[in-house]
Amino acid sequence: MCPNLLKSLKMKMSLLLLLVALALQSGWSQHTVSGTITNELGTPMPNVTVVTNPANGQIVLTDANGHYELVLPAGSSAEIVPYNNMGPLHAVSSFDIVLLTKHYYGIDLLDSPYKIIAADADHSEAVDLDDSTAIADLILGIELSFPNNTSWRFVDAGYVFPDPSDPFGEIFPESVTINNIGADISGVDFIAVKIGNINDSDVSPTPDTVYLSKIKGNIYYDLDETCTETTGDTPLKNRKVVATGPNGSYLANTSANGDYTIFLPPGTYDVTTVQPNGLWESCPGSANVTVGFLGTATVDFAEQAVIECTEMEVELSLPFLRRCFDNSYYVTYCNQGTIPATGVSVEVTLDPYFINVTSSHPWASVSDHTYTFELGDLGAGECGVFSIDFELSCDAELGQTHCTYAHVYPDSSCLPLPLPLLWSGDDLVVTGECNGDDVVFTILNQGEDMTDAVEYVVIEDIMIQLQLSGNDLLLQQGETRTVTVPANGSTWRLETSESEFNPFETFASATVEGCPDGADPVSLGFVNQFPMPDEKPSEDIDCLENIAAYDPNDKTGYPLGVGESRFIEKGQDINYLIRFQNTGTDTAFNVVVIDSLPEELDPATIRLLGSSHPFELVLEGRNVAKFIFKDILLPDSNVNEALSHGFVKFNIAQQPGLELGTTIENEAGIYFDFNEPVITNRTLHTLGEDFLVEVSGTETLVKGVEMTVFPNPFEATTNFRFQGIELGDGLLTVFDQQGRPVSTTPFTGATCRFDGTGLAGGVYFFKVEDAGKGVATGKLVVK
Repeated sequence: MCPNLLKSLKMKMSLLLLLVALALQSGWSQHTVSGTITNELGTPMPNVTVVTNPANGQIVLTDANGHYELVLPAGSSAEIVPYNNMGPLHAVSSFDIVLLTKHYYGIDLLDSPYKIIAADADHSEAVDLDDSTAIADLILGIELSFPNNTSWRFVDAGYVFPDPSDPFGEIFPESVTINNIGADISGVDFIAVKIGNINDSDVSPTPDTVYLSKIKGNIYYDLDETCTETTGDTPLKNRKVVATGPNGSYLANTSANGDYTIFLPPGTYDVTTVQPNGLWESCPGSANVTVGFLGTATVDFAEQAVIECTEMEVELSLPFLRRCFDNSYYVTYCNQGTIPATGVSVEVTLDPYFINVTSSHPWASVSDHTYTFELGDLGAGECGVFSIDFELSCDAELGQTHCTYAHVYPDSSCLPLPLPLLWSGDDLVVTGECNGDDVVFTILNQGEDMTDAVEYVVIEDIMIQLQLSGNDLLLQQGETRTVTVPANGSTWRLETSESEFNPFETFASATVEGCPDGADPVSLGFVNQFPMPDEKPSEDIDCLENIAAYDPNDKTGYPLGVGESRFIEKGQDINYLIRFQNTGTDTAFNVVVIDSLPEELDPATIRLLGSSHPFELVLEGRNVAKFIFKDILLPDSNVNEALSHGFVKFNIAQQPGLELGTTIENEAGIYFDFNEPVITNRTLHTLGEDFLVEVSGTETLVKGVEMTVFPNPFEATTNFRFQGIELGDGLLTVFDQQGRPVSTTPFTGATCRFDGTGLAGGVYFFKVEDAGKGVATGKLVVK
């Protein structure tokens, strides 16, 4: 080797060793601090969160053996802090109240300092009858947590109580501080105490997703626009607050009195509110705050009106539809505007199979199947709900889809339009009806003249039978386009795009199922695979298949999606319906539904769509949504089957920028009082495009002519139908994939029936001519 090169390598190696030595002296090396957490009986406690102060990014959970390990920089100092505030009612019973009362009156004293700490339910550093009241309130469901929101306390295992009969005589250590860490340290152990569990029932913590530091505040309607809360300002419920920092975003929502609390790691955050629409703005627009370990920052927001306007919303919800049984629709209406709405009314059009209709709020009028409800005035931010009860006729076919429509008034909107100069004001509406042997769709432009053509598609079940684009759909004000397909028992859907800059809707559609009456076979279960055309807040469409047997605790995401992969479009919102039933042996006093949302969904966009009972929504952490049904008093199914059911329904948006092929899976846990959770099924959606099978692949060669081929695929025969032309000397020629003609069918008029009996299954191509002039081409699929 060259001497100069060898000398250079030696110098570099020496420099590297010097840097390593300096790094070690500077504290760049790391050491492990570890320990074990057990209860006083020595039982390991898994799922305890252990953090350090300063944080240093250290947040770990104890394992199944109660063991934890923290990796900390050499030479640093740290306070080791375990915590868990989950499951306040776990292992707590009326027997604990008996033990506490006997101790208080000196009849039978508790025999360990840890039991005495467990008896201090209100964290007053004393055991008295207030603690028994706190435990009783928790058991009865009057309260959902202990007064100080503490479920567990953790005592330094090395601490010796000066007086074990009075552990509160001096402050006992609930953390351990280690200074100038110079080596691995083990044995930093703690004794876990479950508050309220005085008789040492076997219990271990549930993993806690809530952090110790917090940002809190209040959100109110600042009527006098002073950015300061004054007399007359009103709290705003269910407003979302997001704190965004270097490690991501954390959120919460406001309670009935406008208060919120965001639990998060220590750090610096930008705090903002999420507006329900463009009518509101907050003062301040955002706030930048720094929160220390175990610290609290306070940020209040004054919400002000950008525009004084009403903005009405309506939602329909119900848990299921059972034939020959009573069912209930819940109609929820809200004013998300900035001023009161006067003369509020809702029109609800029920499915014809709904009979013996009653309602919790009397209707003002009824015409055919449309019921009108006069609801009076509704304040800004105020909501109301009423139920419509009915029997689903036994004449309905099992699995049939039933649709209900709702429209709330006033329905005018003064939301600022994002690009008003680019939208011509056109507005398309699609209707569909079963007319004898045909399914007839009508596309109506109920707005201004269209300036740009849009596409529309006709789908049979999940197969595209007709797709027209470009200049084929350009309607003037009031103009209609009719599309006719055969009534063959399939589920037919026509969907058209709205103009690109329509601020209210992106598409319009209609679906017809089970036409004609008595068709055999009938395709069912396709309606909800696609989204409903109800994007306007003032309108809602809810379609549901009737059922027989069902899972009483489950979760469903709508639209259902297409195929086994449950394909939906990128950006498509999902409506989740979570159903629960008390199948136990006693009344459920409280029900809590916890949905840890997947990272592909944006929790800041949650909109509540309805529920069977009043509840409180609590958003916490990065993605946890809790639906708390307090004092629900849900009877068990053996006592009252009809009233043993409940549900909650909500809408949520996808996170922006997701890739095609992304899967969205979601499940929820349902807690009945202090029992172990019932875990629902896992829903699935996959983001895709062009996931429908385009079987027609047709192209018309004459301007103004439209053609449909149905059914396609087919087994023996199929039909060709033309609009805009009558063929005097028509000829249909079918070719195989090598281009060889396999069949010719002459015909006249606007229809042709093709008999493909004997053709092998596969893809074929066709050409239609009139007196030798090309009219249309496309492909056929033989089953």
